[in-house]
Order: sequence, then C-alpha cells, then structure tokens
Amino acid sequence: ACPVTIREGREWLSRARLSPTWQSPPDPPPAPPAREPGETAVELDEVWFRYEKESPDALKGFSLKVETGDFLCVLGGNGAGKTTALSLMRGGAKPYRGKVKIFGEDWKDLPEEKRALLAALPQDPQTLFVKKTVYEDLLEVAGGLKAGGLKKEERERRAAAVAKLCRVETLLDFHPYDLSGGERQRAALAKVLALRPQILLLDEPTKGLDAEFKRSFAEILRDLNRRGATIVMVSHDVEFCAEHARTCAFVFDGAAVCCGEPREFFAGASFYTTAARRMSRGILPGAVTAGDIITALGGTVEPLQELDDYWEDDEPPIPAARGSKPKTPLPAWRKLTAMIVAALFVLTVAYIFNNAGRFTTFISGGDEAAAMTGAESLKSAAVVIILCAEILSATVLLFYGTEKDKAKEKAFQYQTPEENRKLSKRTVAAAPFILVAAPLTVLLGTYYLGDRKYYFISVLIILETIIPFLMAFEGRKPQARELVTIASLCAIAAGGRTAFFMLPQFKPVTALVILAGVAFGGEAGFLVGAATAFASNMFFGQGPWTMWQMLAFGIVGFLAGALFRKGILRRARSALCVYGGLAAFVIYGGIMNAASVLMYQEKPTPAMFLASAVQGIPFDLAHAAATVMFLWLLARPMLEKLDRIKVKYGLLE
Repeated sequence: ACPVTIREGREWLSRARLSPTWQSPPDPPPAPPAREPGETAVELDEVWFRYEKESPDALKGFSLKVETGDFLCVLGGNGAGKTTALSLMRGGAKPYRGKVKIFGEDWKDLPEEKRALLAALPQDPQTLFVKKTVYEDLLEVAGGLKAGGLKKEERERRAAAVAKLCRVETLLDFHPYDLSGGERQRAALAKVLALRPQILLLDEPTKGLDAEFKRSFAEILRDLNRRGATIVMVSHDVEFCAEHARTCAFVFDGAAVCCGEPREFFAGASFYTTAARRMSRGILPGAVTAGDIITALGGTVEPLQELDDYWEDDEPPIPAARGSKPKTPLPAWRKLTAMIVAALFVLTVAYIFNNAGRFTTFISGGDEAAAMTGAESLKSAAVVIILCAEILSATVLLFYGTEKDKAKEKAFQYQTPEENRKLSKRTVAAAPFILVAAPLTVLLGTYYLGDRKYYFISVLIILETIIPFLMAFEGRKPQARELVTIASLCAIAAGGRTAFFMLPQFKPVTALVILAGVAFGGEAGFLVGAATAFASNMFFGQGPWTMWQMLAFGIVGFLAGALFRKGILRRARSALCVYGGLAAFVIYGGIMNAASVLMYQEKPTPAMFLASAVQGIPFDLAHAAATVMFLWLLARPMLEKLDRIKVKYGLLE
C-alpha cells in the first residue's frame, strides 16, 4: 500500500531497496559574486521594534545580514517576527533602536536611485493593485519607469514579457479583485518583476499557487538570482525553501536564532524540518527533499528549466487599445467654460436662497405644492432643471470627453450583439405578470378592496414578479449570490431615496432601477423597482400610493431591460439619459398622475386625468432632470461593477 503518513513512509523506506550509487546531494552552487568585495545587500543590526508604544517588542535585537546575490528564506512560527523584519527591510516601518542598511547605507539616508532597486511582494497581494484591470496595473508600473528613459513601446514590451513569464496573458482584461488567490499572486508577481529589482522581498509568495506554477515560480527566482538579484523570502513552505534557497534563517521570539545552508539547516532540525527529512532520518543521511528520496530509490528528478531571456523584452507589445490613453491636460476653453458654469451655479443657489419659501413649498410635494399656480410651479421646476444642467455641464467639462474618457467609452459595451437579441424565456414568461397581472392587481385592489388593503396588494405584486425567478431556478439549485445581488440593488436604491428625503422630486431611484434592468434583465429591473418602493415607504409612509409606485418603478425597470436586450436601448450614457428622462416623465409621471385621480376621486372623469397630468408637469420635469443627472454620473461605474459581478459569479442574465 502507498504510505500516506510519516510513520508509514519511514516503515516503507526502511524496507525499500536503495540505489547503490546514491550519495548525499551536493551543496547548492555558490551565490554570484557581490558587486564589491564584502558588500551586503540588506543588513539589520541589533534592531528593536514595537508596533505601539505600550505593546511588547515584536523584534528584540534582531540581526541579519544578506549578502548580495543570495537567496535567503526566513522561516519561523506565526508571530515570530518574520513579516515585521521584512517590513523594516522595505522601509514600511522604522525601528526605535538599531539600524537597517541597504547596500551598506542607512535606510533613512538611502538615495532614491537605490530605493528604486528594491521591490516587495506583500503577504496580501491585493494591496498592490490600484487599477481596474491587470493590464492597466502592469502599465502603471511600467509608466513609473518613464524617468528611466524607457520609451512607450519598450514599456509595453516589458509588460508583455512579464505577463507571459507569470502566465497572466489570459487575465489581462480582468479586474485584479476578481481573480482567484493563485491568479492574483501571479499577477502581483508580474507587477513586481516589471520593476527589474536588484533586491526582491517576498512575503509568503507560494501561498495559493498550484504545484505546476510553484515550479515555474522557482525557475523565475533562480533566473533572477543567477543574474545577481538578492532575494529575501519569508515562508512557511519548508519544502520549497529546502529545495530552492541558498541560505535559510530561523526566527524565534523576535530574533534570528540560526542561519545556514538549507541542507545543513534542515538536516540538523528535529521538528521544524521537511517531511522528507522526518521520513528519512537515520535511513538516508543528508536527504531533506522529496527529490533526494526519489534519487535514492533509483528515480530521476527533472531539473528546473532555463527561462527564455525575458530581460530582452522581445515580446510583441500588448495592443495599446487595451489600456487607457495617456493623460492630457484639459484645454483652456474647457477650464474657462467650467468656471463660467460654476459662477452660474453659485447664482442659481443664491436665487434659491432668496426664494426659499416658494422653492421649499414646491419640493415638499404636498398639498401646498399642489395649490401653487402654474407659473410658480413651472418657475420652480425650471430652477431644479437648471441646477441639474449646471452640475452635469461642470462634470462633463472636467471629466468627460477627454482622451482617457473616450478610450473607456470605446471599450464599454454599447449594445447587445445581434446574435443575443432574442428575449430569454424568463423575460417572455415575466411579461404577462408584469404588464398585465400587476396592473390588474392594482386596479382590482383599488376598486374591490377599497384600496385599504394596500399591504396585501403590495405583497401580491412582489410575489407576481418573483414567479419568473422561480421558473428560472427550476431544474437547478438557486444560488444565494443571485438573490443577494438583487437584494443589494434594492437596498442601494432604497437608501438613495432615503438619503434625498428632503428633496421629494430629486431621487436616484429611477436611475438605479434602470441600471438594474439593463444589467440583469427586465424582470430583475421590475423586482428591484417594486421592492424598492415597498421597502423605502417603510420610512416615507405606507399608503394606497405604495402599490402605484411599485408598479411605476417596476415597469420602468422592466422596459429598460427588455429594450436593452432587443438592442433598441444602448448602454451609452446619452442613450440611457434619454430613456431615463422619458421614462421618468411619461411612464412614472403618467402612472402616478393617473393614480392620484383614482385614489382620491370616486367618479373620475377625463377632465380630472387631464388636470392631474398638467398639474404634475413641473414635478415630473424635476424628476426627469434628476434621473438624467444620476444616470449620467452613475451609469458607467455602476454597470462596470455589475458586469464584474456577473462575470465573476456567473449570474443570471
């Protein structure tokens, strides 16, 4: 039977026939010569450090010297001080006693050109990423090399070379946070290697790596080391350290207690050693790695492969269209126009303060607002529209239409591809419930239940919109992440409505409902709209109007999703803003204006509906302007994030 424990391995190995030609493996080859005789790359001299003034010392007289060109692995238990020592080496923390030296110079006196020779891969590689894609992060590092005289194409070639070296070519368009642990580790390594460091500090770099890439990682480190780079690696992976390090050090209780070559280091340890050493102790003298045991049994171990010379940057550059365009200064006319718009904004705000009474009455949306004259209502609505236009204009002038913005717009999906424009079975099944059953539920509830059972009617509407989701889940286990995403969108929309409670006509709800429909489909848009109206009215107050608001918000979201899926509605900001303005004014405003008559008039007439529609024009215009503004500001960032969620978790569409 194949042994699976150390004890079984020892028993099996003691009965095995060893190769007569086996002998203790040779010591590792010497490190490349130092740049100057006796020069050290990193030195910690009697270093003492604590994280807080009253906390215990994390490092206690820590001393360690790393020769230039060495590959040192620092091992030890959790909390021993390994990561803290690495933090001091890269300048992330300062000791209160002792010195940290890089190439013989105190860290605080180290010139910038020498600091640039040092790079670190932290224990959490996520902290390295600052861009939206892996490719942009690689170029961000390469862009920092402009001062070194590298031309644009050379920087792109370097990014392509490290991407190939670390096997992240297929991940360049992904957001770094959407990668698996091993993929993120490889992407972070690529970003660090793009700097071509002379000193490389690694904190748990093999965490999350599969066995295949761990071997490739060893080849990368050996190649760097062969070229004279100094590597300091903190790790718990004793097998990796025993096989590939030149020197190993053990840290205990804040101090480096021993240091030596890997074979001597692990052969002399009783507990903190490799599984191969514990298995072969007393049977195979000097064996510390699995390769040693395989060789002793007559097998062969495939040596590490020589890497292609990625330092030559002979990879073709990654197409520039994938990245963002270089930053260009804003033209003078944009700055001047933005200043004029800002001045107009100040004048508009001053006008609102001078007419605070009338404006407050208008935005209150109550009976007093309904009693305002047509001219006063239109004037107040015009002020709201002008205010939204000024905010939009300033935003467009300062942030939109630039070279960088145009590149992002070009990469942003505008329209559903023709081959995917057929409505899904789920959407087709949802249409009767949303466009027929829900309106009939509201109308029948209003007339036959006296609209006093609005809680019951509201719950019925929500149940009717959930049916398509239950149909979609038929035949497979529902994923909680799908429901959680929709619930989160409802919470964001309800929170947005509550945040702007002081401005009843100025809300982001319609914009968010439209984005939910575009991102996840029409039925999801209806559910988000209906649930948002129901939940947010727990704060604003439930009443007969709740079910009408649920219906109005829901239909806006459903139509947005259906029109986008059919290719009629595009995801460009301009198209979404046009739809949002019309939907807020015509659909939401039309339904709510008609609802005000049905709720409060026993015998409605066409004249009543017309009067309600005319009286509601100023309020609907203000609502439409707010929707356009929120869509312009939120469409791209929200849809980008929702796309990431869909891709990462494979959500419904």
